[in-house]
Order: sequence, then structure tokens, then C-alpha cells
Amino acid sequence: MRIQPWFYCVSQRAGGDGSYMRKNRLAAICLLILSIGLFGCSAEAGEETIEIIRGEAPRREEGLLRIGLIQTGKESDWRDANTNDYLNNFVEGRGYELIYVDGNSSPERQVQAMRDLVWQRVDYIILQPIVETGWDEAIKEAKQAGVPVIVADRQIAVDDGEYVAWIGSDFYDEGKKAVRWLENYLEEENRLNEEINIVLLEGTEGATAAIGRTEGIVEMVSAHENWKIVESRCANFMQGEAQSVMEQLLEEIDSSDIDVIISENDNMMFGAMKAMDRKGVSYGLEGDIITISFDALGEAFEKMIEGKLHVSVECNPLLAKGVEKIILDLQQGNPVEEKRYYVEEKVFDYKNASEYIGERVY
Repeated sequence: MRIQPWFYCVSQRAGGDGSYMRKNRLAAICLLILSIGLFGCSAEAGEETIEIIRGEAPRREEGLLRIGLIQTGKESDWRDANTNDYLNNFVEGRGYELIYVDGNSSPERQVQAMRDLVWQRVDYIILQPIVETGWDEAIKEAKQAGVPVIVADRQIAVDDGEYVAWIGSDFYDEGKKAVRWLENYLEEENRLNEEINIVLLEGTEGATAAIGRTEGIVEMVSAHENWKIVESRCANFMQGEAQSVMEQLLEEIDSSDIDVIISENDNMMFGAMKAMDRKGVSYGLEGDIITISFDALGEAFEKMIEGKLHVSVECNPLLAKGVEKIILDLQQGNPVEEKRYYVEEKVFDYKNASEYIGERVY
């Protein structure tokens, strides 16, 4: 795997003569930034700034397909599983040279990554966008350069003729599955006609997963006149942020006014649970609050077995094989038959978690 060795940094004094001879301190900073795979360098030292100069394009490894992977970042355990799936699949022993780019939760960084990978003359780009918007120009540039782009996980707001295909989850359907499970559960508990107050923890604004799940949840909840989403707050799919959001929410409303918490990923639910533990709020099978989340991580299975989490709707992070199939079809000259490929997913709850936990690979 290659991590951006094709840049070097030089400093340029404002109003100076443009010489590349600069202070060692700035050079050290720049080398440090390069070592962690950033695309740009920035530092301040009086009037000095650091700029990026491209060197020669990296040498192509003989016989290997060069794949550029633009990832969102490291915001959750789901993302780690998703990243590792790519790193374990696109290896040299299987005929690939993978150039991995951590988007570090920055859409701007991802767009720059797209342009840099095109410049490097990669064979294919796998794009896992943070948000849907802002991709028009970069996608067109890749297409004009003849670099096929496969979009995975979240989607982009670009005409699908500009990229090869998209593969991922049906997030809208996931949202509906979660509320459908709640309907069945409340019916079993003879509570279907009760007043139900729901707190919704949303993912990153503008991300396909957050958009789809929210739409599915809201649509299903609105079908019940006696159900109400009393609070809806963004926690960016992050556990620590969700804990802070939930702690603040519990300062503002009484926990007795919350019947259900729906978290748009497991990690945010884990954070909300920590907040409730600190506040002495009961939840889960033995508590007063029904807990619903998404992803179906291994830790979620443990919490379902413990009775702390009622249900987790699966979001399958293992996309590498599906992406590889698209690439191999293109390599063989076969047309890509579909523009959208949905991965298989299930719903797991406290009743069946112990049955399936041994099969989980993430």
C-alpha cells in the first residue's frame, strides 16, 4: 500500500527571492505531515508559509492494477471494518497496488485527493464520499482523464453517467426496517396505541446514510398519530460527540419523557448509553427506554445479549468484493449492467443476537 510519497514541501518567504533553502524547523514539520499521508502542508512562522510542489509521478509497479481509495476517515468502528476490508482485499499478492487516502472527515480533502489520484494515473478510483455534494468538477475531471470512478457506501449528487457505478446499503430502507421493528415490538408489549416520544440521534449532515435513514424513520413514525420525535440532534456518527449531545439533552428534558432512542449508528448509541449511565437513566430490556441503532457491530451484539440494546439494523461494511467484481468486469471489457448495487443486510435484536454473534466478522 502506498501513502502519498510523491509530494515534497518547500517554504517560500512572502516577498522573498523564492529560494528553496529554508529553515530546518519548517522542513521537519513538512516531513512529519507527509509521513501521515496529508495532501498539503501548512505552517506559520512569522511571514513564512509552506507550499506544495509536485515531484515526478510515482513509478508504476509492473503488472499491478493501481487502485486509489478515498476513505471518509476514522469516525466509527464500522468505518474501521470497511477500511480493513479494502486493505485486506486489494493487496499485491492479488494483483493490486492500493493507494489509500484518509479523508480525515474533510470533504475538501477528499476532492483534492480525487484530483491527485487522477494526476498519478491510477487505473481506478474507489470513492467513499463524506457528503453527497461538491463532486461535480472532480468527477468530470476523472472521466475526462479516462480514470473510472466507483462510488461506494455513501452516494454523490452527480449524474450517474459521470461515474461507473455505486455500491452500498439502502439507507432509506434501513430506516424503515428500524421503525417496523419498533411497531412489532410495541404490539407484542401491548403498547402500540400509547403516546410514544422518540429521540433521534442523526449522523453527519449531508451524508447519504444520515439522509436515507432519517427519511425512512420520519416517514414511518409520521404514520402513527400517537408517536412523536421530540428531539432530533446531529452527532456526526461519533461516539464521543453523541455522549456529549445526550448529556446535554438530558439536562434539558426529563428522561421520563423519552420512550425510544433511535441512533443512526451503533457508536452514537454507545455514547448515548454512557451519558445515560452517568445520569442514572435506565434503558434496555430492564429499563424505561427502548434502544434502536444501526450497523450491527460486534459490540452491538454483546449489548443486545446483555439486554442493553434492543435492536441493531445491519449496515454491511464489507464492500471490497463487490467493488472488485466491477473492476474485473471492466478489465475484461464487460459492460457494467447496473448503476446501483445493494449489499445484503439483516435485522438483529436481543432475541437472535446470541444465535448470530459467532458468525460476525466485524
